[in-house]
Amino acid sequence: MTNKQAKMQVIRNMVNLRGKTEVIQKIPVKSDSVRLMIGALLAPLSAKQKLVISSRFGISGGKPQTLEAIGKTLGITRERVRQIESGALDNLQKSQKGLEANATISLINEIVAAKGGIVRADTLVREVASQHPENAKENGDKEKNQLIELVFPVAGLKKVKGNRELHDSWADKNFNSKKFQEVVDVVERFFEDNKKLHSGEDLVKKLEYTELLKKNPDIAPGQVLNFLEVSKKFDKNVFGNWGKAKWPLVRPRGVREKATLVLLNQKKPLHFREISRLIENFGLSRKKVHSQTVHNELIRDKRFVLVGRGTYALREWGYEEGTVKDVIVSLLKSAGGFLSKENIISGVLGKRKVKKATIAVNLADKNTFSKKADGYGLR
Repeated sequence: MTNKQAKMQVIRNMVNLRGKTEVIQKIPVKSDSVRLMIGALLAPLSAKQKLVISSRFGISGGKPQTLEAIGKTLGITRERVRQIESGALDNLQKSQKGLEANATISLINEIVAAKGGIVRADTLVREVASQHPENAKENGDKEKNQLIELVFPVAGLKKVKGNRELHDSWADKNFNSKKFQEVVDVVERFFEDNKKLHSGEDLVKKLEYTELLKKNPDIAPGQVLNFLEVSKKFDKNVFGNWGKAKWPLVRPRGVREKATLVLLNQKKPLHFREISRLIENFGLSRKKVHSQTVHNELIRDKRFVLVGRGTYALREWGYEEGTVKDVIVSLLKSAGGFLSKENIISGVLGKRKVKKATIAVNLADKNTFSKKADGYGLR
């Protein structure tokens, strides 16, 4: 008999849902507070209720199972499993709970209320789990998270199943879905009109002046950002800047988008080797980033300008192609044919990453420039 078959046999032996066998099912409990809390919480349930709940939430060492999967294992219908689960959760909500369970339930409700009545499932698990920082291995943390999620329906929250618009979430009884959708619509229009990434703080400041938030001062800044996290229409990039989820600078795939993000974050021209290193350091690529590949990609893209030996800047910063001499000529023409030496140097340094001595060498070209007492002009 395989391990899987043995496990199924144990389950069948533990509970005979059609018979009168009374069995006490013991949920495996380790020495951490979360497991002790869940063990005490489940104590009032019948054996069959414990079995269904433990299978649904994956708290007996496995993955969470569907109603259908549990039904097939136990030889009952999907609807019957749902009824057992519903009855068990109803009993848990009405039963007396220990101090730690009550404290955890209060914490859960406070978090959800503060965030506007709905929270993305993984976010809620993470925030509640942070209050139980036992030292555990990775698998232990995963099991602990599954245990914690069992408390959510006991706290009166309703599971909002993920779809094309939303991530898996939990909502309380005061959640206003209409207001949530209004906020999402306002933010979506803002991004479509603005077409720029924004930090959370900057985004909230700009949204404060929208008609919706003026009429609803009860919508806190943190709630707006939480609604964006619940919605699949928006996302943050690795630097914490918000935008539409489909934007390349939010979820960059190619080298060029990743290089753009790095330059925007560093706010200065960088050598292509440094860009390659930062793409890896910021976690923008799981694979090794070859610097020559970055160089080859950037030199062909008009969004980037080669401003020094191997050094690139974004064109939107005001940089232009050409030699240092070409830049000086462009500056003089723009200024009407004459500029002081100081203005020429500052102008070139604003468009090229070169040494001042290089600028002086180019100004010495008498065939192109004429030196005057207080500056330079064109021949």
